[in-house]
Amino acid sequence: MGRQRASRPDTRPTHSFPERSGPSCTVTSPRAPACSNSSWVGIASPALPARPVSLLHGSHLCLTNARPRPLPTLLRSAPPLAGWTNNRVGLEALGGPAANAHAVGGPPAGIGGEATAFCPHSGRRAGGPRGAPAVKMASTADGDVGETLGQMRGLWPGVEDLSLNKLATSLGASEQALRLIFSIFLGYPLALFYRHYLFYKDSYLIHLFHAFSGLSIAYFNFGHQFYHSLLCVVLQFLILRLMGRTITAVFTTLCFQMAYLLAGYYYTATGDYDIKWTMPHCVLTLKLIGLSIDYYDGGKDRNSLSSEQQKYAILGVPSLLEVAGFSYFYGAFLVGPQFSMNHYMKLVKGQLTDVPGKMPNSTIPALKRLSLGLVYLVGYTLLSPHITEDYLLTEDYDTRPFWFRCMYMLIWGKFVLYKYVTCWLVTEGVCILSGLGFNGFEENGTVKWDACANMKVWLFETTPRFTGTIASFNINTNAWVARYIFKRLKFLGNKELSQGLSLLFLALWHGLHSGYLICFQMEFLIVIVEKQATNLIRDSPALSSLASITALQPFYYLVQQTIHWLFMGYSMTAFCLFTWDKWLKVYRSIYFLGHVFFLSLLFTLPYVYKAMVPRKEKLKKRE
Repeated sequence: MGRQRASRPDTRPTHSFPERSGPSCTVTSPRAPACSNSSWVGIASPALPARPVSLLHGSHLCLTNARPRPLPTLLRSAPPLAGWTNNRVGLEALGGPAANAHAVGGPPAGIGGEATAFCPHSGRRAGGPRGAPAVKMASTADGDVGETLGQMRGLWPGVEDLSLNKLATSLGASEQALRLIFSIFLGYPLALFYRHYLFYKDSYLIHLFHAFSGLSIAYFNFGHQFYHSLLCVVLQFLILRLMGRTITAVFTTLCFQMAYLLAGYYYTATGDYDIKWTMPHCVLTLKLIGLSIDYYDGGKDRNSLSSEQQKYAILGVPSLLEVAGFSYFYGAFLVGPQFSMNHYMKLVKGQLTDVPGKMPNSTIPALKRLSLGLVYLVGYTLLSPHITEDYLLTEDYDTRPFWFRCMYMLIWGKFVLYKYVTCWLVTEGVCILSGLGFNGFEENGTVKWDACANMKVWLFETTPRFTGTIASFNINTNAWVARYIFKRLKFLGNKELSQGLSLLFLALWHGLHSGYLICFQMEFLIVIVEKQATNLIRDSPALSSLASITALQPFYYLVQQTIHWLFMGYSMTAFCLFTWDKWLKVYRSIYFLGHVFFLSLLFTLPYVYKAMVPRKEKLKKRE
């Protein structure tokens, strides 16, 4: 996710319209503080006091921190939109010289995202007639025209735009977010097509279908930037073929794929959450790294591998079509889950079914996960305007009582995860419907469809422990890190060091923002302290007997849940606010409570353990 970068001036011509005469337009706004010319009329946000400002013909309009809701409206309508390109929109001006608006900060692209800043520069349409008016708004999120059109609709009510833009604006979302949601749900008709027309067909047809559908989804969401993923897939295939089953191939893959991803973060990231080509590329990066390691394991002596490594080791030589189908599988390309090449090849061969020789009976299990995902989607959509991380940065939050600030962080910390839960439940349903979610049978013969499960919803909603949330959230990614990073660092001889390096890898994999490092540093600290507290309660006779009192169990559970989600929200604050100036402001407002609490316990619990645990209990534990 990298540092915020100022957008470059746009030299492309804008669309222009014949100059009109008529009364000036009126907006309601104060003068924006960032507008350098006193003659410019500015619009600042989020507060928009009711003060009319008249715009004479030829006036300049400066928008600073303008948000989609609310925006001032002009009393005069403009003609329909003449045309648009990737992320620039041409609109009729106010009847004077052209104004060229460039985005200073990128809009957050998540559901309910808002644009951040705009400021114009005087100019004239290149090649146009003298005095031809034009206004151009630019969005720093490549391909994200939804936010820009949403804002312009407030200024020019007569603008006609695409249906996706209309729907996104009405939902208070960006077009990129809407495209993402649409693409995830598109997996269901694609899975149905695969079930009815391609199941048990020739392997090359299935690979072609998966590769073509995945590339189409990539193009629909990110335009020509789909080439980033295609380039990495082709180069990865060449690495496997040219370097073979060598440790050199593994290190080359790890370095190249991670470097490409981090470079993408550096050059595309802003200070907000952006839906760009780097979002699915981080999923692809793990796939391709895992592919190289499994291919390497396939050339080793089977007896030297663990049972888990034998399960995932690739014995054959994957073709380019197989690698492409594995990489672009429509049910997991955008947001995951992770799965191995061997598991994918079982799907292609028709082995992932509960009825050999027939399509899997997975429709009902898939619909159950889809329904659960829709419940979370509706809940998140209804509540997201009222529970936002933006509020954490407001003066109103700072002036609230300390208990209120903590409770808001607690509620927000749980709620903010629901957008991830939604996506993973819906994509899990796609995987189940296609058969990829088949995971064998229970001992009693019940079919398991959890091979691609990224969420254990009941555990996620009920666990009072941090480790319980980790075990229930983003399961396949955590399993990937454990399998390919944590366990491969066994040679270090230190479990905590291996865990710390694994979390560091995860932080870098998420992006370059400092917030990711702080979040995973807090996770590392919290897990260690929770383990210390668990051992203390288990080994201390006094605390163990106190904890076993049935009548006090509801009270213990409430206290645990409060601590659990308060500090989960504390960790997620840095994760979601990204940059140090934002998360530091919030942490100061609650006096760095999370760091103070857990660092204090980290250093005091060992002494408490010595004081409360009898010597013979310690000897038994050692034995």
